[in-house]
Amino acid sequence: MKLRISSFAFVAAFVLLSATTGFSCTCAGSSPPCEEFWSVDAVFTGTVVSSGEVSVGDGEFKREMRLVHLTVDQPMRGMQSSAVDVVTGWGGGDCGYGFKIGEHYLVYAYRDDKGKRLETSICTRTRLLTEADEDLAFIRGLPASGANGLIYGNVGKRNYHWKEGDSWYLPVADAELTIEGKESQYQARSDEKGNFRLENVLPGKYAVKLKLPAGLIRNSLQKDEGAAIVENEIEVAAQGCAETGFYLESDTRVRGQVLDAKGNPIAKMRLEMRGAATDNSNINTFRYAMSDRDGNFEFKIVEPGEYRLGYHILRSDMQEDQPYARTYLPGVATKGLATIISVKEGEALAGVTLQMPPPLSQRIVKGFIVWSDGQPVQGASVFVSLTEEGEMSSFSTVQPDGEGRFTLKLFEGLQYKVSAFRESGGKQAQSEYIDVPMNLGDQPLRLVLPVQARM
Repeated sequence: MKLRISSFAFVAAFVLLSATTGFSCTCAGSSPPCEEFWSVDAVFTGTVVSSGEVSVGDGEFKREMRLVHLTVDQPMRGMQSSAVDVVTGWGGGDCGYGFKIGEHYLVYAYRDDKGKRLETSICTRTRLLTEADEDLAFIRGLPASGANGLIYGNVGKRNYHWKEGDSWYLPVADAELTIEGKESQYQARSDEKGNFRLENVLPGKYAVKLKLPAGLIRNSLQKDEGAAIVENEIEVAAQGCAETGFYLESDTRVRGQVLDAKGNPIAKMRLEMRGAATDNSNINTFRYAMSDRDGNFEFKIVEPGEYRLGYHILRSDMQEDQPYARTYLPGVATKGLATIISVKEGEALAGVTLQMPPPLSQRIVKGFIVWSDGQPVQGASVFVSLTEEGEMSSFSTVQPDGEGRFTLKLFEGLQYKVSAFRESGGKQAQSEYIDVPMNLGDQPLRLVLPVQARM
């Protein structure tokens, strides 16, 4: 489906993006004529007579856009007038089409929300008439064709060995497809390039169902993950076409069990995998899994490569009900001692056991925030960072009471840094960080802000 850009979308996008890195245009890709012809509101050939400027938008969200006036040489769909005004951008990142005065074009256009003004962009099939042979052949063939349409698409699987110039997906040949409608049903198979095509299809809505080839699945984020058959919904217009695709992954998994120090299973523990530094192609790959009541876990759709696995090994908070320090497979505290898992495409790696250390004991640490003259601070926050393996592994904020008093729930044996921060009236103040090794006895923490920042 083509990206439809309304006047308001142009304006809102410009306002938001111009405050950062500038406006940019992103299109979803070009649809074939048989699909786009029926999805837009108007199609015609025309000649550009003049070009001007028009203010588009509602309220404060307005933008000056280009208004192109064309004579209509041949109306083809949704047009009755002999001349028309079409809105577009100015180009250079705003999706505007570069009309030139005196040139002849095939124009695909949408009507705005009020149904009055036509709009087009580089995200449509609008093009010079001399470059529109494919479109014109389809349009001119419409009167002689029947009411039936076309369904086509592709079945592919992710190319894990992709390099520049390659396709992200490899073709899946001989895949079985069933196209089911209210009154009709069709069969199709993908060819050696993964393509399938079904002609003479009755107009209507269809469910295109793919029988998953052995060893392939659709991404686990899809609602049908784990199914033997996956489907897409499409609609075919009379004399039109519809495209659909299935983009699959190799069914690669890592399974195991997480146990406590006594060998008992740990339920509902969130485990993590991260590409190991030894694998540059996979270093930024992350996977998550939750253990069941028997401590079993399964990472799904794992890219082939080398990984570290464990609990709290990424920069994230520990689970409140899982008071364990950072732990790597097989049950060590540092990545340097961790076992690296090597995963091959399409395999189900099983028998991985993560042995957790004894749980940590929680301890309450109290403290207060004062100005350097000893007066209590109001409206400040307390920042608490946990340091593991020499770097911050999690971060939290605690709000003190009206007198600047606060309570921290920390764990024995872990290293923390604590600081107070306050911002008011444009002035900022922060205390020095205090290391908390949990050996302070009952002595409260005292965080001091410079009195010069007080408002």
